[in-house]
Order: sequence, then C-alpha cells, then structure tokens
Amino acid sequence: MLRILITIAALCFAGSAAAQDFPAVHHVTGVANHDVLNIRAEPSARADIVGSFGPHERGIEVVGLSPDRRWGLVRSGEGVGWSSMRYLTPQRTGSWQDGTQHLTCFGTEPFWSFNLFMPSNRAEFEDLGMGGFEVRSNAPHHNITRHPATMALRFNGARQGFAVIRQGVCSDGMSDRLFGLETQIYWQGAREGFSGCCTLTP
Repeated sequence: MLRILITIAALCFAGSAAAQDFPAVHHVTGVANHDVLNIRAEPSARADIVGSFGPHERGIEVVGLSPDRRWGLVRSGEGVGWSSMRYLTPQRTGSWQDGTQHLTCFGTEPFWSFNLFMPSNRAEFEDLGMGGFEVRSNAPHHNITRHPATMALRFNGARQGFAVIRQGVCSDGMSDRLFGLETQIYWQGAREGFSGCCTLTP
C-alpha cells in the first residue's frame, strides 16, 4: 500500500510544468554536524523513519515532490522514502534534459547498463549477450519534448540506434527502489529493444 501511495504522489507532481526539474541531484544543508536528515516512510514528520542522510551528504537524487512540494521522494538502501525539502538544496542548476548531466541507465532480463557521459557525446553499453561497446551520441544537440518531458538521443559508432528517455516513476524490478526516469533503447538490426530506468547518480 505504501508503494502505491508513493507512486501516486510522485505522479501527481509529475503533471505540472515544474516537474521538468526532477529528478535532480541535491545535497543536505542546514543540518547540525551532530544531527541527521531523516528519511520517512511517508511525507509527514510523524511518519516512521526508514533511513537518514548525514549533515554534509551529497549526491542525493530527488525523484519528485509531494503534492504540497514540502517533501522529496528519495532512495534509501533498497527502498524509497521522503525527506524534507527544507534541508535539501540542488547541487546544480538546469534540468536533466539539458544534455549536460551524466546518466546511468540499466535494466534486467537481460541485465544491461548504459552510461551516457554527457556533456560529452561518449556512451558505453554493456549486456550479457552483446558484451560491451562504445558509441557516440548526438548530445548535447539532442531532441526534447516538454509535456511530457522526454529526451531522444541517436547513436552511431560500434552500433547505430537511438534511445528515448522520459520522466516517469520507474522500478528496477529487483527491489523497492524507484527512479525518476525510464528509457527504451533500440539498436539497428535488432528486432527487440531494451527497457529500463535511468539515474543521475552513478
């Protein structure tokens, strides 16, 4: 039931124009050196604590906001939870669509990973069947749409193909973790593509 509520809350926020700013990487601010920033099971100060961040922790990916925008959906170990946005500050300006942020995409059945080293156009794909190879994307001169927020990248080099990355609550299928970006990847000559999630944090 908690997972359903989390998903609904994140999707509610994803419907607004400001949702293009999420997911985004944040760091903890305003927490005393001897204290922690709690991660809670629901977006409420009365909800159970499921984890915590240190007072100087960085690289926290906020997937989306609660409807009142006071709480951010974050990952905690193999699960997810909510932290107060009062103590989370963006580590950089801009949007995940601007083609300047490293993206790590991955999926299961089969297991695969795709590292997009933006703002360069270098990318590395690896899966059990094809092995690993390097390609070049058209980033940062890629295509986007605003509503809904998507980004499309073309690849050439060792293989030719394209990927569409879109904002949406995504599960890795192996844990209770949620991600803020989902992707589909297609290689030329291959009838079946790959579906998975992407994160802004390595």
